Amino acid sequence: MNTEEVIQKRRTLKLRANPEKPLPVTKGEEFNRTIEQLIELAGKAPFHYQSAESYKKKKLTGAEPWRFHVLDGKSCRKLLQSLNKEEPMKASEGIRQMLAAADALILSTWLPEKSRSLSRRFHPNVKNMEHIAATGAAIQNLLLAATDKGITNYWSSGGCLRKPKVLEFLGIPKQEILLGAVFLFPDEYPNTVQTKTGKNAEARGKLTDYMEWVEL
Repeated sequence: MNTEEVIQKRRTLKLRANPEKPLPVTKGEEFNRTIEQLIELAGKAPFHYQSAESYKKKKLTGAEPWRFHVLDGKSCRKLLQSLNKEEPMKASEGIRQMLAAADALILSTWLPEKSRSLSRRFHPNVKNMEHIAATGAAIQNLLLAATDKGITNYWSSGGCLRKPKVLEFLGIPKQEILLGAVFLFPDEYPNTVQTKTGKNAEARGKLTDYMEWVEL
């Protein structure tokens, strides 16, 4: 597919399986290499500012203002088992259902500059705004690359995965902020699996609803 075809074909689709009866894990090392290829393409997104020096001294040393933490199918099921032990919460049910169906989960975080205020996790300045925008661009690259390879994908805000205790369980540094939880789903699945499209698909307007020419 060319670029226009990939953008047109990309769509939001989430698969939901019974958290008590998750789908079997069938993908292995070959699929893991595909994920690495997807994330390498995601990493081609532009960024205006480098991450703070303090981040470059940690396990992941990149200058990019984003990080990707990847769970394969087996790790998705182990995370599901951990969440199933928690007191059931309606807010996390959808996440558990997707973990029961996913071939992989990619947690995309951004790296905020140190806040000048003790009451704020990050300072709302231009540099942090640029970091968020760059990470969003990287996630979009990831979605398009997955679409090009025929992999069903869904960008979630994370829900219960944003909780500090969950991020700590996954070994994600507390300084990082989750911007997107990208689920990768199998193409073939039993009819017991529920599918749901994005809720804003029908809300998209015409070009003239969000674009204008500026004449001077």
